[in-house]
Amino acid sequence: MLIGEKTIIRPLEINDLEDLYNWYNENNFTYWVCGNWPLASLLRREYIENNFYDNDAHRYSILDINKNLIGSIGFEQVNTPARSARLFIGIGKPEYWGKGFGYDAMYTFINYLFNQWNFRRLTVETWEKNVRAIKCYQKLGFIIEGRLREAYYVAGEYYDAIIMGLLKSDFYAKDKS
Repeated sequence: MLIGEKTIIRPLEINDLEDLYNWYNENNFTYWVCGNWPLASLLRREYIENNFYDNDAHRYSILDINKNLIGSIGFEQVNTPARSARLFIGIGKPEYWGKGFGYDAMYTFINYLFNQWNFRRLTVETWEKNVRAIKCYQKLGFIIEGRLREAYYVAGEYYDAIIMGLLKSDFYAKDKS
């Protein structure tokens, strides 16, 4: 387990799948996490189990300090020679939004990935309307490296994808200041 100031990160367990199923079928969650509501909603339980549990070795659960499940975090698109990966996070319980839980989980997870996995670069992606996520990533030291024009189609409109990157050296330089 990884322990932050507000969060605990542990491996995803089978009992977590019901909450993930509920979150990914709730429009407010999928709207902010992936900008795909309603396209990503109405996922079947089997899909969640197969894609998030059985075949996703790098997805973890986020708990609050009282060990209540509040979200998930992980990485994908590992580039071994470049020592890089793409991060993702979703806080499933709205009462935890905007209160630093996502920041704490990301900070704790990034520190783990840079130290234990020896990554030297991490990337995140969101859509331009998700300002809360962009500000959180910037506070962690990520910088906007690019845009994919009209890459997200949300509620009848197109939005740009925001691509952000963080180098290990920048993360620890920021941490010392």
